[in-house]
Amino acid sequence: FMNQFGCPHAKDPKSPRAGTGGPPDGTFKNVKTGKTETRTNGGNIQDENISKDSNVPGTLSMANTGRPNSGGSQFFINVANNANLDWFSPGQSKHPVFGKVIEGMDLATKISKVKTIRDNPVEPIKMLKITVDGLEEASKDEM
Repeated sequence: FMNQFGCPHAKDPKSPRAGTGGPPDGTFKNVKTGKTETRTNGGNIQDENISKDSNVPGTLSMANTGRPNSGGSQFFINVANNANLDWFSPGQSKHPVFGKVIEGMDLATKISKVKTIRDNPVEPIKMLKITVDGLEEASKDEM
C-alpha cells in the first residue's frame, strides 16, 4: 500500500535497525517558511497539518509512529488509497501529506510489488535522487 524511505539506518539494508530510525535531535531550517524548527524525542518534528490533501496514490506523506508529532526523516509514497491515514480522518494514526509524485509513478508502483521479507525488500532498493519543485529559488539554494 506504500513505499517507505528516509531511515538513516537503512544505508545498510541488512541492518536489523533499517526502517526504525530518525535523525538526531537538534535544529534545522524549514525550507518553506525559513523558520528554525526543533527535533526532539529521537529526531521528531511537529506535525504540519496544513492542508487537507488525502493519502491517495501518488502522494508523499510523513511516516510516524501513529502518534502526534512523531515524524522524523521517514516518508512514504502512497501506491493505494490510504485515506484512513489522513490527519483529518477519525482514528489515531495521522500522516500529513506534503507532496506528490509528478513523474515516475510507474516506478513507485513497481517498487511496491517487489518480493519482501518482514516488509523489507529481498533485494535492497536505494533512492538515488529526488527533486523538489514548488519552492522559491532562495529556499532551493539552501537545501
